[in-house]
Amino acid sequence: MSRSGALLLALACFAGCGDEGGGSPAKTCVAGKQVECACPGGGLGVKACRADGLGYDACVGCGGGGGSGGSSGSGGSSGSGGSGGSSGSGGGSGGKRSGPVVLDGSSLSDDQGRFNALGATMMWAAWGYKHDKARLEQNLAFLAQHGFHYVRALGVVGDYSANDYWDGREIDWHWPDYDQVIAGLTDLAYDQYGLRIEWTLIGDGQKNLPNPADRQALVDRFVAMSQGREHKIIHFELANEAWQNGFGGAQGESELRALTQYLNGKTNILVAASAPDPSVCSATQALYAGGIADLATLHFDRDVGQVDGHWRPVWQPWWVHGCAGIPVASNNEPIGPGASVSSENGVLELVTGAVASYVSGLPLHVFHSSAGVRGDQNLWEMSGADAFSALPSYVPGDLASWARRDPKASDAPLRFYAEEGGQAKPDVMWPELSAPESGVVAAPGSVSGKSFLVLPLGILNQAQMEARAALSLEVVDVVTGQVVAQHELAAGQKLSLGGAGARVLRGTLK
Repeated sequence: MSRSGALLLALACFAGCGDEGGGSPAKTCVAGKQVECACPGGGLGVKACRADGLGYDACVGCGGGGGSGGSSGSGGSSGSGGSGGSSGSGGGSGGKRSGPVVLDGSSLSDDQGRFNALGATMMWAAWGYKHDKARLEQNLAFLAQHGFHYVRALGVVGDYSANDYWDGREIDWHWPDYDQVIAGLTDLAYDQYGLRIEWTLIGDGQKNLPNPADRQALVDRFVAMSQGREHKIIHFELANEAWQNGFGGAQGESELRALTQYLNGKTNILVAASAPDPSVCSATQALYAGGIADLATLHFDRDVGQVDGHWRPVWQPWWVHGCAGIPVASNNEPIGPGASVSSENGVLELVTGAVASYVSGLPLHVFHSSAGVRGDQNLWEMSGADAFSALPSYVPGDLASWARRDPKASDAPLRFYAEEGGQAKPDVMWPELSAPESGVVAAPGSVSGKSFLVLPLGILNQAQMEARAALSLEVVDVVTGQVVAQHELAAGQKLSLGGAGARVLRGTLK
């Protein structure tokens, strides 16, 4: 069977195979399949079959007026964006966000204002543009319909002369049409689907681009391509995990820093160097010293073998706010379904991870999955890929620019307790106890004026908390965005929280 025939059969089976007697609704389309649709203002767009195969999402790629950029509500009512406003993916023409992406405080901003950027790994995208555009577009359409703002794509990857992991998916800067491929992908993603691109220029640089002169020439090609497309690129990153992709050791890091500074001097697009090894404060400070970049792309610890288990990777971005002298950061390759080292398939943990990035002061979060690396699977097959859409309804668009509040600090709006032996211990997280009975793993929070947002996560049985000052709050379901409870608390008044492994607490100090 041909590759295309096998792919169609696999997609059809994904959408319709299974237990005939299970009583599930009959599927009406193949998950991810695109068809033409009529745009509200005239003309044609595309719509993609939902992951459940039960119908199509809304029409995208229209040139007429689209969704608004989200409200700038004052908070309080269900679905409002708090004092910072919504980070909705809608915005300019056709519902896409428009204008160049810049830093505004610790937030990203464009023509629609500040927003929390949600990305997805699609390292294979340039290969897909050249060799499998139909499936590339199916995946882009899926992302556009599920709240994503950008994709992370590699500029080069793979060994062009020997067998390696990337066989059959190499992205080769020697292609005669290479410049057309990187420009075409940038245009396709943004013009048709409203998705910007994070271009990570170099993967496997030790194999396919070992010569420093060739590396600088590649930078020049991307700079040339980006001219007139600045609004379509969310940021550049020089290399993926540079320490193991051609920039190892002190000499390699020095070359990376120089090349990053060279690129940063040639463009107004935001620029990052790479993720340091390890992604800890001291290594990040060393790599990014001297203001060489606008952003720091971090790959946080994915260890789930500690006492806090699968909640540990979720709260790792919290250390960034206390790390002096580094640029605004991105959670660029977090744990996800099929990820290397450790994997995460829990929908609640995956969505909470994005909120944890934003509340920790990181305005960019990437959904990372095995499907996003080589593209051997489709993104809609990945657990949680369709679960992020509610985020803009309750996460303020400028949350990354709020002031951080450690839950144990006296100026935090809420105090949390952990229980052991029937006794509630204040300002203690349950992993600190030898025999915990209740509590939270972490509760990162941020405040802006009288508004606050706190993210208790890793809730064990229930979490007891206490208002440090008089306040009102809403308890929000992390995945659905629904307000499940509302409370008015006096200073010193306590409340028990449960019903899920994580909640968002959004409120106002009186």
